[in-house]
Amino acid sequence: MSNPNIAQFDHDSENIAREAMVGINPNLTDKFVLLICFLAKFPYACSQQRGKNAPLVGSKEYIYSIAKNFSDSRKPRKPSPPTTIPDKMVGTVLHTYFGIPEQCLERIEKEHALSMGAENIIGDLLERYLAHILEQYGWIWCSGTIVKAVDFIKFNPVSGEWYSLQVKNRDNTENSSSSAIRLNTPIKKWFRTFSKKNDKNWDQFPDESVRHYLSEDGFKSFVHDYLKNLK
Repeated sequence: MSNPNIAQFDHDSENIAREAMVGINPNLTDKFVLLICFLAKFPYACSQQRGKNAPLVGSKEYIYSIAKNFSDSRKPRKPSPPTTIPDKMVGTVLHTYFGIPEQCLERIEKEHALSMGAENIIGDLLERYLAHILEQYGWIWCSGTIVKAVDFIKFNPVSGEWYSLQVKNRDNTENSSSSAIRLNTPIKKWFRTFSKKNDKNWDQFPDESVRHYLSEDGFKSFVHDYLKNLK
């Protein structure tokens, strides 16, 4: 008997996925079909869609919906500063305690906002860089937050095994909810930088077969070209 708490995918879900993505972005069809195969096998990994009219997970409507999300989330994204109003008391602290001249406070405020905008997009840039490299070697970027706490998946056709990977920019950026999800699933975790030392973690990337293709210099070059093309 099926578990009513776990979504059941349509028996023809692979064909539905292919049909859906061909109409959106044919270049992503094979990747999306493989992602649907993963979700059909591990339906508990599906991220729930929000809203009263959200389609039932596993249904044809659901597959069409996440097909668009999968494609749209790969479109270029520009960095932007936060829209929240800055607290002027920060300037008071900078001036009074740290001795920052008052005439510099407005510039610092603007530069701080730009810095926050840059920091907020680094995680997205990291996933795009990894996808740029990894998708040449069988990994699929789960763009669109479709899979719970998973950013990349890979299928080994020889062994029939699936691999799941969660990536973070720093070693201190995982929240408790994503950690809890991973405890009961075979999801590997990797982070790029350390928060307590000036070092990188590329040499510990979980897939040894592609590890040598990844580097900080490669990431920097990718980001430079990606952002330059957005201007």
